[in-house]
Amino acid sequence: MYPRGLILAVVLVYRSVTALPNNIKIGGLFEEANSLEEIAFKYAVDHINRNRELLPRSRVMAQIERVPPHDSFYASKRVCHSLSQGVAALFGPNSPYTAHHVQSICDSKEIPHIETRWDYRVGPIREQYSINLFPYPPALSKAYLALVMAMDWRDYIILYEDNEGLVRLQELLKYPSQAKDMKVTIRQLIAGPGNDYRSLLKEIKLAGNRRIILDCSSDNIHQILIQAQQVGMMTAYHNYLITSLDLHMVELEDFKYGGTNITAFRLVNPNDEKVQNVVREWIQGETWHKRQIPFAGKSIKDSNSTLDPFAIRTETALMYDAALLFATALSELDRSQDVQTAVLSCDSELTWQHGNSLINYMKLVEMDGLSGKIKFDAAGFRSDFQLEIVELKKEGLVKVGSWDPTNGANFSRNFTEITTGIVESLHNKTLIVSTILNDPFIMLKEDSETLVGNDRYEGFNVDLIEEISQILGFNYTIKLVADGNYGSYDKVKGEWSGMIGELQSQKADLVVADITITYEREQGVDFTMPFMNLGVTILYKKPTKKDPNLFSFLSPLSFDVWIYIITAYLAVSLLLFTISRFSPFEKSMAQNEAKFLTDNAGLRLARPDPLYEAIFTCTGNPVRSIGTQAHVDDEDQGQTFTAMNSFWFILAALLGQGVDILPRAFSTRMIAALWWFFTLIMISSYTANLAAFLTVERMESPIESAEDLARQQKIKYGSVQGGSTSAFFRDSKINTYAKMWAYMDQNQNVFTKSNKEGVERVLREEGAYAFMMESTVVDYVVERQCELTQVGGLLDNKGYGIGLPPNSPYRTPMTNAILQLQEGGRLHLLKEKWWKRMRGGGQCEEKPDSGAAALSIANVGGIFVVLLAGLGIACVTALIEFLWTGRKITREKKLAMWGDGSPRSGGSSQEEILRNGFEKLEGHGVTHLDLAAHGTVSLSRCSTLNPTSGSIHSLPSAGCGGSCAVPPGPNVNLLPHPSSIGGGGMCPPGHYVRYHHQEQCPHYNNM
Repeated sequence: MYPRGLILAVVLVYRSVTALPNNIKIGGLFEEANSLEEIAFKYAVDHINRNRELLPRSRVMAQIERVPPHDSFYASKRVCHSLSQGVAALFGPNSPYTAHHVQSICDSKEIPHIETRWDYRVGPIREQYSINLFPYPPALSKAYLALVMAMDWRDYIILYEDNEGLVRLQELLKYPSQAKDMKVTIRQLIAGPGNDYRSLLKEIKLAGNRRIILDCSSDNIHQILIQAQQVGMMTAYHNYLITSLDLHMVELEDFKYGGTNITAFRLVNPNDEKVQNVVREWIQGETWHKRQIPFAGKSIKDSNSTLDPFAIRTETALMYDAALLFATALSELDRSQDVQTAVLSCDSELTWQHGNSLINYMKLVEMDGLSGKIKFDAAGFRSDFQLEIVELKKEGLVKVGSWDPTNGANFSRNFTEITTGIVESLHNKTLIVSTILNDPFIMLKEDSETLVGNDRYEGFNVDLIEEISQILGFNYTIKLVADGNYGSYDKVKGEWSGMIGELQSQKADLVVADITITYEREQGVDFTMPFMNLGVTILYKKPTKKDPNLFSFLSPLSFDVWIYIITAYLAVSLLLFTISRFSPFEKSMAQNEAKFLTDNAGLRLARPDPLYEAIFTCTGNPVRSIGTQAHVDDEDQGQTFTAMNSFWFILAALLGQGVDILPRAFSTRMIAALWWFFTLIMISSYTANLAAFLTVERMESPIESAEDLARQQKIKYGSVQGGSTSAFFRDSKINTYAKMWAYMDQNQNVFTKSNKEGVERVLREEGAYAFMMESTVVDYVVERQCELTQVGGLLDNKGYGIGLPPNSPYRTPMTNAILQLQEGGRLHLLKEKWWKRMRGGGQCEEKPDSGAAALSIANVGGIFVVLLAGLGIACVTALIEFLWTGRKITREKKLAMWGDGSPRSGGSSQEEILRNGFEKLEGHGVTHLDLAAHGTVSLSRCSTLNPTSGSIHSLPSAGCGGSCAVPPGPNVNLLPHPSSIGGGGMCPPGHYVRYHHQEQCPHYNNM
C-alpha cells in the first residue's frame, strides 16, 4: 500500500501538469464600437475572472473584432484572425448576413459558436457547433398564440415590418384555420416619406380594427405608436400586442394615461435582484472609466419616464449569460479532460479537438442567468424558457402574468383587480354620449333654448347616465346623433349608420338610448347587460265597450257544458224511472198505500172482471162489474217514481229545491246521491263565476293577437322602417310573423319614419291601422293617450342596453353599475317617474271602485225574461188543463145518469137497478153492469130485460158463468152455484150460492 500523502502529491502534480492554460481567449464579433452587447461581453469576462469558483487558475481574455453588418467577406477574415489567436469560442455577430459565414467557419474548425440573436432560418436540427441563447422561434410563436387565446381575441390585425415577422408569427397566422369565427387581417408596415405610417393607420382605423399585433423593431415602436395616437388609434378601446421582447426599453410616457391596453412579453425582468446588481456594476464601471453610460433609466431621464433604471435589452442580457455559460461548461469539461487551446488557420484542415466536447457540455449545463433559467433541449434549442406578461399602466410596465411551455399563458391578476384598474382609469374622464330624441328616454326641456350642454335634456336615460357616472366617477357630454338613426348595417357600403356608426368611428364613447340589443348590432359594437327588458307588441285603438249580454247569466258555463248538463238531466231522470220500475223494494213499499176509485155516487169500483170482460164484448166495449172493493188498477199503481215524478225530482235537485217524494230502494238512493253531488259541484262552479260575468264590462275588439292581425285584411299594420322591430319580422322563422313581414314588405306605405309618426297614424285612422313597436314605448303612450291600448302580449323578448365601441374596457364596469342600480330599485323608480308621473303620466289610470259595482237591468235582464217566459207558459198550460178538465167532468156527468135520464144515487131501488143496469155509451153497447150495489136482485126479473137494449140475452145467462156479486146482508140468494149452470142456458131456480164477502168470490183472487 502506498501512503496517502504520496498519492495526494501525485494527483496534485498531475493536475498542475494537465490544468487549463493561464490565459483563455474568447472572440467577440460586434458590429459597432462600444455597443451594449460588447459592454455586456466585457463585463461578463470581468465577472468570470473575479469569480474564483469559475476557472480559478485561468484568466479569460476577450478578443474583440469589429464586423460590418453586411460585409460577410470581411467578417470571414476577422474570424480567421481570431482563430489564429487561439480562441476557445466565438460570440456573435448579431447580423444574419454575417452570422452564417461565421457559423460555417466554426463548424469546419470545430470551434463553439455562441449566438444571442433571433434566428428565423433555424431548422429542426441545429448546426453541430452552434448554440443560441435566444428563445427558440417556434416556441416563441406558440407563446404569442397562447397570449392571444388567453386574451380571447376573436379578431385582430397583424402589422409586420419585414418578412421575418411573418415567420415569427406563423402560429398566429395558422390559428384562424383551427378555430371558428376568427377574423385575421394582415398588413405590412410600409412607411411613407419621412417614415410616415399615418395613411396606413387611418385605413386601419376606418376598417374598425381595434386589436393590433405590432411586429417591428424596438427602435420603431415609439414612432409608430405616436403616429397611431395622432390618428386616434391610442384610445381605451384599442389593444396592442407588441411582439418585441424589448418593450421595456421603449419610452411609453406619452401613452400611459390614454387607457390604451399595451401588452408584451419580457424575458429580462429589470426588477430582478440579479439583474439590478449586474446593471449597477456596469454603471459603476462605466462611471469609473468616465465613459458615457449606455443604459437608459429614470435616473438618467426625468422622473416621469416609464424606463426602469436597470432595464437592459434582451440581447445584451443574453450576451452576458452566454459568456457565463461558456465559463461554466469549460469548468465542467476541465474536470474530465485536459483542455488546451489551439492556434488554427483557415487554410489548414486542423481542428480543435476539444470543441465538440465543449459544445456538448454547454448544451447540458443548466444555470440561472439574467434571462432566467437557461436550459437546452436534446436538439440544442432553448425551448424551455419563461416569459413575463407585462401591460402598460400609469406607473409604467407592470407584470400581469407569465408564460411557460408547460402551463401556457396565465394572468396573475384577478377579475376584481382588472375591474378596479379600469374604474380608476375612468375617474375624471369625459365620455361622449351619443343619443337620439325619443320620449321618455331623451327629451328636450321646455326651456331648452335658453340652456346649453347637458342641461338641455331630460328623461329616463339622462337620469340613468347620471346615476352611472356618480357610481364610476366619470364626466359625460350628451350629443344627439347626426343622422337621427339608431343604426343599421349597409351591406353595399359595408358600414354602419346612426349611433352604431358613431361608436365604430370613435365619435362617441357611449350610446345611451332606447337602442335594442340585437345579434346584428353585437357584431359591430359591444353592449352592457340590458337596463330594461321589453318586447315587440301591438299598439291599437282602444276597443269600444261591449253591451252586456241579455243572457249573461248563461255565460259562466260554455254552450257545450249546458248541453252536457241537459243531457245528464234527461239521462239520470230516465235511469231513475227505469230502475224504480225494476226495484222490488221501491214497488212493494208503495203497494201499502193503494188507493180506491169511487164513482160519482160514492160507490167503490172494482177492478175489471175477466169473465165480464169476456162475455160483454160482443160490441168491442169493455164491461166492469161494480160492487167489489179493489184498488185502482192503472199503469202506475204502486209506483212512487213515475215518469213525471222522476223528471220532477231530478229537476228539483238540480235547482237546489226539495220535493215530497224520496227514494226508498238502495239503488235509487245511490242515483239520487250521485246526482246531488254532481249538482253541488256544478252549482258551486256556476255561482263562483256568475259575479264576474255579470259585473265585468267586456271590450269588443276586432283583433286580440298578432295571429288575428295576420289573418285579416281590413286593418293595416306596420312599424318603423329600418328599425329593430322591422328586422325582427324580417328575420323571423315563425310562420305568422313571416306572413306579416311579407305583407309589410309588399305594402311599403305601412312603414313610418319614427314611433311618433306611428302613434299619430293609429289615432288618425280610427281602428284601420295597428302599429308595432317596443312595449316600453307602448306603455308610455297608453299612459297618456287614453284612446289607445296594447293588443296581445309580447311577440319576443329583448332589452335595451348601453352601447360601447368594440372591445371597450368599460363594458364590465358599466354592467356592474347597472346591476347595482337594479338591485337597489333605482331603475324601477326611474321608470315609474318617467312613465307614470312626468310629462302627463297617469292620466289614463283606472281608479278602482270603492265598493262592489251595482248591477243594472242590462246585466240581469235575461233573468226577468226567463221568468216572464216561464210564467206565460204556466198560464197557457193552466188554461189547457182547465179546458181539458171541464170536458172530462161533462163526460163523467153524462156517464153518471141512468138510462131514463135520472141521476144515479146510493138509494135506488132494485127496479131501478134492474131497469137501468145496462147503460150504453152513445149507442156503443154495454159498458157497465151494476150488480149487488143497492140490494138483492131477484132472478125472476132477469128475463124481463130486453135483450135488444144491449148485447146480452139475459142476466142469468150472463152471470151463470161464474160471475158473482156480494149481497149486502145474510140470507140473500143472488146467483146460483156455478155447478148448477149448464150449457149456457137459463140458470135453474133454487140453485143459489151465498157470498157474504167479496173475498169469497171465486174470482176475487184473480182480480
